[in-house]
Amino acid sequence: MVNGRFTIPIFVILSLAGFCSVAHANVFERSQNGNLVEISQPVWRTDQPPTGGGRYTPKAKPASDSARSQNVVRQHIQDTATRFGVDRNLVDAVAWQESRYNSHAISTAGAIGVMQLMPGTARQLGVRNPHDVEQNVVGGTAYLRQQLERFGNNVPLALAAYNAGPGAVIKYGGIPPYRETQNYVRQIMQRLSTTSTYRAGY
Repeated sequence: MVNGRFTIPIFVILSLAGFCSVAHANVFERSQNGNLVEISQPVWRTDQPPTGGGRYTPKAKPASDSARSQNVVRQHIQDTATRFGVDRNLVDAVAWQESRYNSHAISTAGAIGVMQLMPGTARQLGVRNPHDVEQNVVGGTAYLRQQLERFGNNVPLALAAYNAGPGAVIKYGGIPPYRETQNYVRQIMQRLSTTSTYRAGY
C-alpha cells in the first residue's frame, strides 16, 4: 500500500470506507496445484502483449467453465445492483476492470475476488467471507454506492475514489493526477459508453 505515485501495474482495491489510499498489487489466481498464477495486466497497457521478464502467464480455462463462472458473477451483479440502487452496467464495468469477473483473483496486497476487496474493507462493510462471490459483489457494490453518494453521483469521481481512495479525490478536487487512476476511470467510462448512456469523454 502506498501514498502518492503508483510504481507498479495493478488491479486495485481500496481499503477502508473512509479516507484511505489504494492498495497496489498485481492480481493472481490460485491454481489447483496451489501455485499463484498472475492474471493482471497493466491498466494502461492492455493493448500490448505480455513482455515476459518473469511474469506468469495465466492458464486458459475451458470456455464452458469460464462462461458459466462469468454468468454466475454477472447474475450476482445484476441482483446486487438492483438491491443497492446502483446502475448494473456500472457495477459490471468495475468488476470487469478489477478482476475480469474472476472470483479467484488474489492480489499481492491481499485484495480478494471479483471486486478486489481488502480484508479490512470487507469487515467494515459487513462481508464475512470475501472469497464468497455473492458477498464480495455485495461489498464492492456497497462501497461504490458510498462513493457515489459522497461525490454527488458523479460517476468519474466515484470511480476515482474506488481506485485511489476518497481522500485523494478530495485532496486534488477531482480525479487525482495518478496515471493508473486516470486510466482506470477512462477505461471504465469507455466501457460504459458502449453499454449505456454514459459518455466516455465525461
